[in-house]
Amino acid sequence: MLFGQSVFQSVVDRLKHEKETEEEGAEPPPPAGHRIAGFSSGFVIDTHIETPPPANGNLDAYLAFLADPAQPPEPEPMPAHLEKTSLADVSAELAIHDTDTAATLAEKRRAFARLNHPDRVKPQFRHNATLRMTAANLLIDQAIRMLRAREHFR
Repeated sequence: MLFGQSVFQSVVDRLKHEKETEEEGAEPPPPAGHRIAGFSSGFVIDTHIETPPPANGNLDAYLAFLADPAQPPEPEPMPAHLEKTSLADVSAELAIHDTDTAATLAEKRRAFARLNHPDRVKPQFRHNATLRMTAANLLIDQAIRMLRAREHFR
């Protein structure tokens, strides 16, 4: 069955239509495609294309679906701890004391780096993270030098 009628009935209808057009003297419409030798008459290649499909049709449709031109995405706010880049703010956060040892200073450096290292934050916040890590390394290196100097003079 082909569209509610048998193949035989569709062939009969087509032949009837062709006979009627011949009797009226009308020119048959030009073929829409080319037949390929060796294939049955049912295989026709359509060579008439009105507009070529876009190269990235599926991708364009997907991106158009995702994009909402009325609502641009809001930039993500900077975490509060990354906004504090001064030496005093970083010093207060590290809380370095005279009683700290080399081991406790190393642990403070690692803990600070876990939260503030530029490789661990989003690209738009890396500048502030770099400033904070530079300040923290400076303060911790200075505390280690002071610790060694105290040990040297004992």
